[in-house]
Amino acid sequence: MEKLTLNEWLEEGSKLFGENKLKWKFKCPACGHLASIEDFVEHDADPNDAYQKCIGRVNGKGTKNQTDLGHGCNWAAYGLFGTLDKGRTVISEDGDEVSVFDFALSEEAV
Repeated sequence: MEKLTLNEWLEEGSKLFGENKLKWKFKCPACGHLASIEDFVEHDADPNDAYQKCIGRVNGKGTKNQTDLGHGCNWAAYGLFGTLDKGRTVISEDGDEVSVFDFALSEEAV
């Protein structure tokens, strides 16, 4: 799994989606659902969950069998199977490593 610093990760997000982090989108490694930080805010969830949780965990409609029925599933990057090798590891300034979902590709995110 690719490792990158927090600054590198933030730069990549800005290049893909612009400076407004609410528009940044992430792809669930289990069901493939795309969700933005804004989607999490709209569900009164912590915006910082967007890069580690599928939206189905916060909208109450997520499935346990990791199928996306238009609502996401209940996957989390910090669970037993992490990001299924479909995510990244971000290294914070203090050296902590955090597993995160991949950014949605720009052509997927439209």
